[in-house]
Amino acid sequence: MNGGIGLISCTPSSGRMDISGVTIESVETEEKVSLFRGRAVVDGMDVRFSGIAVYTIGGPTVGVNLEQEDEARLLSAFGKEGVDAVIAELQRRIVEGDFSVSGPVRIRRQPL
Repeated sequence: MNGGIGLISCTPSSGRMDISGVTIESVETEEKVSLFRGRAVVDGMDVRFSGIAVYTIGGPTVGVNLEQEDEARLLSAFGKEGVDAVIAELQRRIVEGDFSVSGPVRIRRQPL
């Protein structure tokens, strides 16, 4: 988990955008499902997101949703293709462990 800087492709008109500082701020895990909240810096804009990770035999499946206000800012700056690229990059980094953790991790156990 190194929170590295990476460049991803966006719409042809916007070229490339910089995504850095991917940080998970809180995680709640029960069984094979984790819900998380975090933030990243996208071309200098602080972007908040939430998501779910489901752990399966084939590896984790991760889904990320941007906060509505932040998604609107990215949409006006980069268009739909750019927003989709940001979401895909966040999901990739979470699956690969390329992020830092700055907040609580809660693990709920099922009673026997």
